[in-house]
Formats: sequence, structure tokens, C-alpha cells
Amino acid sequence: MSSVIAAWSRISRWLTENTPAHADALNPPTTDEQIAEAESKMGLSLPSELRQLLMVNNGSTAKQRSLPGNTRYDARGGGDYSPFPSAFAFCDVKLICSLYTGNREASIAMREPGSRYEYWKEGWIPVFRKKDVHCGLFLDVSGGQDPAPMYAYEEESFPEPAFPSLADYLSTVADALEGIRPFTVMGRSAPHLPTVREGLIVW
Repeated sequence: MSSVIAAWSRISRWLTENTPAHADALNPPTTDEQIAEAESKMGLSLPSELRQLLMVNNGSTAKQRSLPGNTRYDARGGGDYSPFPSAFAFCDVKLICSLYTGNREASIAMREPGSRYEYWKEGWIPVFRKKDVHCGLFLDVSGGQDPAPMYAYEEESFPEPAFPSLADYLSTVADALEGIRPFTVMGRSAPHLPTVREGLIVW
């Protein structure tokens, strides 16, 4: 079992045992055909860790239902269902493709390709994001590194290194869920452990 799948298995198992609504919001696996179609539109190949993860769960989407007595669950998919820190949702392969191509088109329209401060560089593959906000985590495959490093991005700020790899990010999340160590981003963020409230995770 690869390190990214091992970490993801810990997360999904914890969700199933402690917050079933979060586990229920995980999509079924993607297919080789869906990945191939996305890669064709994007003009690049998805990194191996991301491909492995998508072949287990193709992102996270809120189910069209509500939880009795729960005021936090957003059945419309607004983000409260997300089990990840900062209310980041795990993008499915279709959304990854849409965000990447849209951001690249915007960057090209700004006539910034090649600039250090380019809006969205070729090879920045979004994996986690906050709904309707230019904010999240992407994998950078532009340098050919395997595994690809993960960066945090948000509006009007240059992306910063966040985790050495997708597996490292997922392991950090799993450790926090299991109470092994607080969640931090490259040691910069204030460490914290999640709690469960009204059947959902609160970071």
C-alpha cells in the first residue's frame, strides 16, 4: 500500500467511525477514462499520488440531505461538510480540470506567462479548495518532482510551500484526527486538534 493510500485509509476509517456524515460525502472512485479526459484538456499528466487518491475517492461532495438537529451541515455543498482544515473541499477530477484550465486562461489573459508573479503557472494542479473562493492547496508538477510538493494559495498573495507531498498532508490530517499530533502547515500555523460537534469536524 502506498503512503498516500495508507494515510487516506486512516482518514476515511476515522470518518466512518466518528463522523459518518463526512464519510458519506466522499465520492466513489474516478475512472481511467475520466482521468485521461481531464489530462487531455489540461495538457499534462496528474501526479501519481493524486491519481492513486482519485482512484479510491473522486473528491468530496455533500449529499442532498440534512442531519436532524444539525445546524452546521450544508446540504447544498457550501463546505461545512468538509473534514479538512480551513473548510477545504477535496476536488473531484472534473473540478480539478475546470479550475486548472480556468486559472490558466486567466493567467494567459493577463499576459503573465513566465513572470515570477504569474497568477497561475503551468503545472499547478488544484487539489483542495474553499468553495467559491480563490484559496486552497495545489500540487506543483512543473519541476518534475515525484512526489509533487504541495503549496497553499489564496487571493492576492503568492503561493507558499505547505507540505512536501500529498501523502505528507494527508498523514498530518490523519495524525490530528487520531490525536497523535496537532495539525500545522510547515510549522507556521498555530497547532490545533479537531473536535466533533453536532456530528461534524470542527478545526
